[in-house]
Amino acid sequence: MDRGRAVVYAVTGLILGVTVLSGPAIGLIDLTTPRYDMSGLGEGNVTIDGIELPSSVVLDRGYQSQSYYLTVPDARIRFVAIEGKPTVAYGIDVPALGYSRSTTHFLSDGTVGWTSLSLRQDTLSDDAVDAERYDGRLSLVLRDSDGKTVLANRTVAVEVTE
Repeated sequence: MDRGRAVVYAVTGLILGVTVLSGPAIGLIDLTTPRYDMSGLGEGNVTIDGIELPSSVVLDRGYQSQSYYLTVPDARIRFVAIEGKPTVAYGIDVPALGYSRSTTHFLSDGTVGWTSLSLRQDTLSDDAVDAERYDGRLSLVLRDSDGKTVLANRTVAVEVTE
């Protein structure tokens, strides 16, 4: 038997072996285990000593582009204590553009000190932007054992630059 055919048989045997061993008949190998333990997510307690939200947001025209890039500076929170797996959502709304975006940050048990929360840069089409300035709203929302708590909610200027 030539080497190429032996490799094909070996790979086929490996695939079939893993399929049988992880299937419902035998179940010896569990390939469905999540990488992150999602149990208790949004539960726990948080002690916060300070919050900083940016005072403005930039909507910048791309270089030789038909689009604008929305850049939201990081928010910062100073945690004194974290127990469990609470989450913080950082979001922006720009009603005049029909734009809303948020991201959830998963907090780690025992983390203390200043932590930066970020929103990824986003793209808006050229025809959506027709003013030099918009009003936006930044928010920080905590989910813990006490439920949902709005930590901060601030109106910000969304400055359009060419």
